[in-house]
Amino acid sequence: MKNKYINIKLIPMKNLKFKWLLVFCMVLIQNPVKSQFIGFETDSSLSDIEVRKGSVVEYSLESDASPGEAFRWEVTGGVIVTSGAVGSGTIVDPSVIEFTEDMHTIEVQWQSDDSTSIFLTGNILVQKKLVSGCTSIITKQSVRLWSLPTAFIDKNNYDFSICSGDSVGGYIVVHFTGAANYTYSYSITSNGLSDENGDAINTEHHTITVSNDTAHIMLPARLVNPSQASSKYFTIELTAMNDDFLGDDKIVSGREDFTIIVYPSATVGTIISTKLNRR
Repeated sequence: MKNKYINIKLIPMKNLKFKWLLVFCMVLIQNPVKSQFIGFETDSSLSDIEVRKGSVVEYSLESDASPGEAFRWEVTGGVIVTSGAVGSGTIVDPSVIEFTEDMHTIEVQWQSDDSTSIFLTGNILVQKKLVSGCTSIITKQSVRLWSLPTAFIDKNNYDFSICSGDSVGGYIVVHFTGAANYTYSYSITSNGLSDENGDAINTEHHTITVSNDTAHIMLPARLVNPSQASSKYFTIELTAMNDDFLGDDKIVSGREDFTIIVYPSATVGTIISTKLNRR
């Protein structure tokens, strides 16, 4: 029975040209070389479009495709998830679909959300080749990638407890992700507490717009619990948030409330003792 396997002989070191040719061929087998766009002329006049990080978005060409036309797509900052794509989507290894007939539409998975207020940049490039072999210029679409809008109270602002009448003061810090400006709402409930002037702290609701990715919510200078029997609670709760895009007024994630427990005042009552009675 004949041996079905092919014997590969070792190449003498002196035959360097043939040796390096073999190595190059093996590299090509493991890592296929991507073709390039035809020519270098690029139309970069399109306005930036904006998407959320981590989203999957479909991109199509405005003009209709004719039978036999082929398209080459190249994406950085995301990965083409349409069948036939190769590459990781980085600048040095873009995600590519080589010239393919009728590839008029692709889907892109943009890079994951890093939960910041800073946008990242991606690019989509596409070129058309006619049946005749003639090609269009390369069209470039720049993309700004924004994190999802979130609002959350700083984790270092721990809930705490005080005795009635103790001073409080200061503020809690709220963090935002997404695109400035940010509009957020919060409510205050006081459970019958009063301030240093004896005025009741009633339920309040605030809506505020800020341009920074942090905001401060001020705390009362002092909290007084008029009850002598039970603790009362001062609570701040984030209720809604939107960044500079249209949204749904939802707090997406993160710590959303902060509470101060105010213990009742300690009282000693009346001093009782025996005493002499006058006639």
